[in-house]
Amino acid sequence: MDEYKFNPEHSQMIVDAIVEGYHDYIEHRKDRKSKMKISSAFAWTKGNFIESRLAEECVNHGFTWKKSKAGLTWDYLRFIHGDSKILFLIKNAAYFNEKSFSQAKLPSSLGKKGPYSTYLHELSRINEDLDFSPLPQISNEAEERGTVEQLAFWIVESQVREELKKFRSSYNQFHILTYALDEAYQISEIKHYLPNPNDNVAYLVEDLSDFISGADLTDEDREVVAPEMNEDIMDPAAFDIGIFEDEQQQS
Repeated sequence: MDEYKFNPEHSQMIVDAIVEGYHDYIEHRKDRKSKMKISSAFAWTKGNFIESRLAEECVNHGFTWKKSKAGLTWDYLRFIHGDSKILFLIKNAAYFNEKSFSQAKLPSSLGKKGPYSTYLHELSRINEDLDFSPLPQISNEAEERGTVEQLAFWIVESQVREELKKFRSSYNQFHILTYALDEAYQISEIKHYLPNPNDNVAYLVEDLSDFISGADLTDEDREVVAPEMNEDIMDPAAFDIGIFEDEQQQS
């Protein structure tokens, strides 16, 4: 998968932005906690801070970004390298299943199985002509055993399908980068995947965890984020079902 790797400068920039965005999020949480009687809803904004920081940094490296809507209520950013027309998203690894990338992985108390028809699978069709042949087939053992509870949504309207078709023709490759937190609530793992629409598997391109630096948290930081982790607060971004974008493109 070496041919699909980002160059080291871009990988380092992305990793640094993810770590710095997470720190921005924690500082905001601390500020809101000190000024508000209740601020738990801000637990849902972690992805916004990470993506916003990346949007600020990526423009100096030949990238652009666009805002899209996930479902009815949640916005997220897509990032595009203009020269190569490579599109990528940032996802929370807590909800990402590389063996079945089109279905969000949810806590067992909330999960249920559903069909493969989420926006991630539609976007992955950008990769239909890429060569995945050297890679071994990965069986979806977790899904077959029923140990991973998942949720997906149908995308059925013909108008949506037509929009997706036009959208896919604008890009050459679609990638997914994920970040994961460890038991100390610090970003400890960042991975780069290339999703294959033919088997619904996201293949690992590169483990970028060695690029991580400055991810340590203070005890005060952990006190802010620990409750949401321990209570399995569900991030609305896990329910992504749309890909529509705003008219405005930033560069």
